[in-house]
Amino acid sequence: MNSWLPQHACMTTSEGKYLHCIIQGKIAKDRFSIGGLEGNTVRVVNEGNLSCLVSDTSCDHFPLWREHVLAHQKPIEEAMKYYDVLPFSFSNIANSDDQIRKLLKERKAEFEKLLQKFQGKTEVGLKAFWPNMEIIFQEIAQNPELQRLKKSSSHVTYHQKIAVGELVGKLLEKRKQDEAQDINSAVSDLAEDFKEQSLVGENMIFSSVFLIKKGSEDEFSNKVEEVAQRFPYTKIRCSGPFPLYNFISLELHLGS
Repeated sequence: MNSWLPQHACMTTSEGKYLHCIIQGKIAKDRFSIGGLEGNTVRVVNEGNLSCLVSDTSCDHFPLWREHVLAHQKPIEEAMKYYDVLPFSFSNIANSDDQIRKLLKERKAEFEKLLQKFQGKTEVGLKAFWPNMEIIFQEIAQNPELQRLKKSSSHVTYHQKIAVGELVGKLLEKRKQDEAQDINSAVSDLAEDFKEQSLVGENMIFSSVFLIKKGSEDEFSNKVEEVAQRFPYTKIRCSGPFPLYNFISLELHLGS
């Protein structure tokens, strides 16, 4: 086990081949000079017209730690600059180069179909949130129905407080949904597909990843800036381009 790994970071094995991604074409074994898992330089294993980017490793499993995830992703993102790639999900490790060649041979039709389907595509992320919730609540407080409910009696009862709280929650959720729908509608015509992501925290209103054509990243970003001007109290962040992590997630699925 290499000294940079924390103790018990992985289960040791005599030999392992960490799978990063699949590339179409017969790529030179030393095409890339970038570090992968355990700091080992990645290399290419070929079978026919398919290639697999791998890291030699002394582990048969890696825990989902940040340094491991980055080492998994960095070679994929480097390969993406030059080729269409099919990324493997995290911590898929083959026993040998022969097992990788068997994988590429047995699932050749599946991989080539995916490469054709996602040819020339990339992934971008979009998140939107309210950085100042106080402003949002101040605007919601101006809602006529909410004001009528507050003024319905000079003495606010427990049940009225509950009703006010419930209405504030509904108004907040409606505003989230309306803004999210407007943001999605504004950029969806530039995307071929999208996937919604989980919202984290009360102030996040939108989180999705979009499948777009390579080369259209600036157009997508410009559209995001345009829609952001319509929502002065909303922060919209665009990230990427990335490999198709959310649209493709290959698993080894091969016996030893």
